[in-house]
Amino acid sequence: MLPGSHKEQLSLATRLTARWAAVWFLLAFTARPLFEMFGGPFSEVLRQRRYIGLGVASIHTIHGVAFVWLIASTDVSRPAIVWIVGGTGYLLMWAMAATSNDRAMRALGKNWKRLHTLGMWWLWFVFTYSYGGRIFRTGTETLGLVMAGLFVLAALIRIPATRRLIGRNRIA
Repeated sequence: MLPGSHKEQLSLATRLTARWAAVWFLLAFTARPLFEMFGGPFSEVLRQRRYIGLGVASIHTIHGVAFVWLIASTDVSRPAIVWIVGGTGYLLMWAMAATSNDRAMRALGKNWKRLHTLGMWWLWFVFTYSYGGRIFRTGTETLGLVMAGLFVLAALIRIPATRRLIGRNRIA
């Protein structure tokens, strides 16, 4: 049993699951660009990206349950925009998880890539916005700066010109 009140326990659960999901998301989001830039060390991450993504969906689902439980059972609230943008992120994440198999890829064709691209960038935005907001809150400034910075860097390395500038082709 965790120490603290029911509200403190649920708050801790939402924070920890969000942070783990963010780290695993960054790994899945950057797997291909990191492999393209640095090769070898990232080949296994690229090979396991599907399972990393499913891990993100699993832990972020636990985060969502803890979040809804926190809202439903305490005086904590969030504005409607959080429910709309975050809820859309969950729907996209679950759709990506449900279609993270070869059969779904074949059945959806180009729409599979569209779904996964939209979903990744939507989740990227939600994470970046969430951590960016922490920059301006007392006590979470460092976490906000580090995590929002990592998310911005992750987006930058998905741009081909950045990969060429940083990557091994430039070093050779």
